[in-house]
Amino acid sequence: MKKLFAVLGLICFCHAFSYAQEPLTLSEAIARALSQNFDIRIQQQNIAIAQLNNTQGQAGRYPTISLNLNQNNVLNNIINPAAFIQGDIRNFSIQPAANVNWVIFDGFRINLTKQRLEELEKLSQGNARIVIENTIQAVILAYYDAVRLQERIKISEKVLKTSRDIYEYTLLKQEVGKAVVTEVLLEKNNYLADSSALLTQQVQFKNAIRNLNVLMAVADINKTYLLTDSLVFDDAEYSYEALREKMFSSNSNLEAQLRNQELLHNSVGLAKANLLPNLSLFAGFTYNRNRQNLEAAKFIDGRQRPNNTASTRTLNGGFTFTMPIFNGGQLRRAVEAAQMQEQAGQFAVDNLKLSLERDLADAYDLYNLRRQQVKIARENKIAAETNLNLAAERYRNGSINAFEYRILQNTFADIAFGEIQAIFNLQEAKTLLMRLTGTILTEK
Repeated sequence: MKKLFAVLGLICFCHAFSYAQEPLTLSEAIARALSQNFDIRIQQQNIAIAQLNNTQGQAGRYPTISLNLNQNNVLNNIINPAAFIQGDIRNFSIQPAANVNWVIFDGFRINLTKQRLEELEKLSQGNARIVIENTIQAVILAYYDAVRLQERIKISEKVLKTSRDIYEYTLLKQEVGKAVVTEVLLEKNNYLADSSALLTQQVQFKNAIRNLNVLMAVADINKTYLLTDSLVFDDAEYSYEALREKMFSSNSNLEAQLRNQELLHNSVGLAKANLLPNLSLFAGFTYNRNRQNLEAAKFIDGRQRPNNTASTRTLNGGFTFTMPIFNGGQLRRAVEAAQMQEQAGQFAVDNLKLSLERDLADAYDLYNLRRQQVKIARENKIAAETNLNLAAERYRNGSINAFEYRILQNTFADIAFGEIQAIFNLQEAKTLLMRLTGTILTEK
């Protein structure tokens, strides 16, 4: 008997200790995830990269300037009796050069490339928004899942307390000879089963908190919290047409697909640009200085020559004009292929719109169904709790036996669990509606 109560004491102590932790609201959990979640931080880096590339220079608007420096050393060792000069001849040269190239016209490719870079930046922002919305949705569900398990723990504690009271009462009846051994063993088994169920609920709660910590990128995944927000039945009604309008104007996946369509349209322009002429200017300056060392050389006439130094300066400039005439139809086929890809992209947009409308209709019906299920579950719980309270008195006065009372006790626990699950399911359906309509960032 003492061992059984020690188990109960340990369960209650662990549960009480878990509640003596840092308070955490849903808004705080979302804020932490937005600032620390690794997927969001990866997208922030992608946005930074896209912003870095979105410049006129990256598009090719400005001229390119290059400086070159070439230094060359040559040693010639001449051993030829018929040669005018014998021995070592050393040549040292240095050639600095500067070149400028500037594309004046390239079939509007520069403008189209700049537009493409702008669209890529917007696309990266749209992708980041998708990740943010997915993260917020995951945090909401993870938080309320932990709350759901927290509420199940409370119900299990209430059931366990009832089992303990009945077990103690049965032991007292046994002492006065009003209970047989089988009845005592039955209540003991019920008490142990409820203790095990509570322990299971507590482990599941810890797992849910760990999942929440991963979403918030908390290094200590075993850190626990006091979840201050509760699962509340919000009997809100929504207009399908209003939700549909919001979805087609704010859904992040649809916006991303439309960005992709803009990129495909841009690709058609880039393909057409290859059919137009290209004009570029170029200019360059080269300086060449060469020094010939003849100190180790021997001349056939015996006279020594001085070292030679020569320099050359070269300035060049002009333009390059290129006009594609014929290349086997490759450029024309590239334009046609780009136009086909654009058309395929439009099919993808239309398909996504149709799929989203189906998903919204399903989610809307699911939300309204779960609203009704919550109302039924609440009424069911009230009736089950009332019946259990009445049964407790009837059990004590002997009107019903232990088996009958245990059935009513389990029924109440299942119905109470069902109410919590129904409210969680409703919250899940509501979150899905917010995600589809693109309002999850504003209606958290």
